[in-house]
Amino acid sequence: MDVQRIEWDDQAPMLLDGRIDVGYVRLPIDEAGLRVAPLYTEPRVAVLPAGHRLAGREQITEADLAGEPLVWHADTSTQPTRRPHPNAGYLVRGVDETLEHVAAGRGISFLARSATVFYSHPDVSYVPVPDLAPDQVCLAVAVSHASPLVDDFFTAAQAAAEITAECGNYEMWQLGSGAVSEQHG
Repeated sequence: MDVQRIEWDDQAPMLLDGRIDVGYVRLPIDEAGLRVAPLYTEPRVAVLPAGHRLAGREQITEADLAGEPLVWHADTSTQPTRRPHPNAGYLVRGVDETLEHVAAGRGISFLARSATVFYSHPDVSYVPVPDLAPDQVCLAVAVSHASPLVDDFFTAAQAAAEITAECGNYEMWQLGSGAVSEQHG
């Protein structure tokens, strides 16, 4: 089995044309022609420039961010907020681009909690936003590429979903390494 990193806008096309067999994907995704099975959800965090007025807070609410321009990867109807944010004018394809635009002060964004573990940037601060809709992680495969091996992978992934979800839990990594950090942004 090979593992390949893909950007948000490549998820469905790469599954459908057979470049990848199975993908861990985040909703929303165009599900036409795909078998998509939910695995787990992750809380979301706001991604803020380090000098933002709310950076460094323990947590914030969606209302605290009202009217902030949003750096986003798709149309505004896919925002995880109840009230849409104005588009900052930058369409991003992945987390790295998101962090660069936010660090440059072009807007804010929202990512899953696991971003705080796997992505860092000195000019970005992550702040939990408990009242946002959670990020849904799913397993996906093209319906046309079904096989017993894919079915076995789905079964194993679903059985391990709870453990996989904890890989994005910053507190788990702190406990595991014995490290204590006041800021992890």
